[in-house]
Amino acid sequence: MTYKNIEFYNVEEIFERSDGLQLSRLPERVREKLNESGKTRALMPAGCELRFNLKSEKAKIVMKSSAEIILRNGICEIYFGDFFEKWYYINENPTVIEICHPQNLEKLKELRKEKKLKFDPELIRVILPHLVDIRIVDVEGEFEIPEKQQLPDKRFIAYGSSITHGGFSIVPSYTYVARTAYILGMDAINLGLGGGAHLEKEIADYIAERDDWDFGVFELGVNMVGSFEVEEFKKRVDYFIEKIVTENPNKNLFFIDIFPFYMDFDNQDKQKKFREIVKNKVKEINKKNTIHISGFDILKDVRGLMIDRIHPSSQGFEEMGYNLACILQQYGIEKEI
Repeated sequence: MTYKNIEFYNVEEIFERSDGLQLSRLPERVREKLNESGKTRALMPAGCELRFNLKSEKAKIVMKSSAEIILRNGICEIYFGDFFEKWYYINENPTVIEICHPQNLEKLKELRKEKKLKFDPELIRVILPHLVDIRIVDVEGEFEIPEKQQLPDKRFIAYGSSITHGGFSIVPSYTYVARTAYILGMDAINLGLGGGAHLEKEIADYIAERDDWDFGVFELGVNMVGSFEVEEFKKRVDYFIEKIVTENPNKNLFFIDIFPFYMDFDNQDKQKKFREIVKNKVKEINKKNTIHISGFDILKDVRGLMIDRIHPSSQGFEEMGYNLACILQQYGIEKEI
């Protein structure tokens, strides 16, 4: 979505509120059909960026967090292409972010060409806090939207729970989705919905109909294992997988079952049935490019869990991004750098 010649990447709706612009990763026609957690988490900009070429001497962006959903503070990161510059702490008080081109921009552009990096250092990327109901209060400057040659050639879409959303990653660039994209030299569309990945028909239809992604990674199950019966989960998995596979027959589609969490350590069995449902459905589809991945193959080291024994720590997210990238490459997803 474009606003004031700025690309609001991974943003599908912009709402004008009394205290600034509120962003949504889903169209309102889809968001309003989801469960309550899905509705609210779609308004938290995981994987969302403001992208622009700066034509004026400097840019000024003012943002803050809002208590309309839940008041959380977070980190906003500034990148010039692939190169990190600085971060800002975002809370309920308006934060002024001033951006100008670095003096060594030409050196960074030479390095991009030499190392065949995918993001142009002239392209400014403001990576938004992923767990915050953000407000863009003001934007000043002269901008131009990104050009195709400034961006990665490939993009994947990711759907799942708070773990895909980014859980308690300290910074938005260290979710496992972001780390996977970084390792592969690609872009990512993050549709993680903390507590709200209930596999509704509407979200399956929406993902299936989008034509702006090259392959998909879908984490299924953990948000439903506590409050849904096995039969209902199977029904939703059947529709979700069939719909996406049917509408995207030539794309690589990866379906991840539940990552290791507390039920696995407490001698419970329901989560095992949920995992089998995902695995068996992919087996039933029986297509070379429809692939099941065990969550245990993504998060292998138990030290990657926080004390709640479900959300990954920063170290856990790093491991998950690396392991997922390696698995994707084994199935023909080529590294772009």
